[in-house]
Amino acid sequence: MNYQGIAENIIAAFLSAGLIAGIVWVFSWVRNLLLERKLKDAINPNGVTVGFDQRTNQGSFTLQIHNYANATIRVRAIVFIADKFYVELRPAQDKPIYQTPLSNEIVRSTFKRQHLSKGSIEPDNNPNSMLLPPKTMGMWEVPSDTICAREWIVKDIFMVFEYATIFGNSALVRMKATDSTLQLVKENFEPLSKAVHHI
Repeated sequence: MNYQGIAENIIAAFLSAGLIAGIVWVFSWVRNLLLERKLKDAINPNGVTVGFDQRTNQGSFTLQIHNYANATIRVRAIVFIADKFYVELRPAQDKPIYQTPLSNEIVRSTFKRQHLSKGSIEPDNNPNSMLLPPKTMGMWEVPSDTICAREWIVKDIFMVFEYATIFGNSALVRMKATDSTLQLVKENFEPLSKAVHHI
């Protein structure tokens, strides 16, 4: 074998490796794009709950965060942006994780076989985050003392999610809630904060 043959084999090996790496990168990019698209609608329009306790004169506000994706995600933060301040929601302490997204898919006329990603996101001890397996839902709440602190005017809603990539690391992505979600929160949260602030 001469030097030209060795050089051709080396070049062919590099080109093959580059092609395989490119295919894997494109697959990863498309997978992450589809996953993030599903996360944009994580706040369910039917999942806003407003309450008022007449004994304590405190209001309550909860949101359902749905994971319709086929991968486990960690909800790191849900934040309402106000004019000068922000409201950070926390996972509801007394509410378990529900499989409402799966139940919603089961009752549809067609149900396709789905392959769920195991992922590499492990539970942590952060009390402000929640791990949601595929097709599950968790509840997030605003602390009652935050609700009554002032009359809140919500300008934006940001959600921060973490998910495992196919390369073994984690991606952290901040997403802005849709306009319809923002309007839904404004219609429910702002009147509640106004009412309990003046008690």
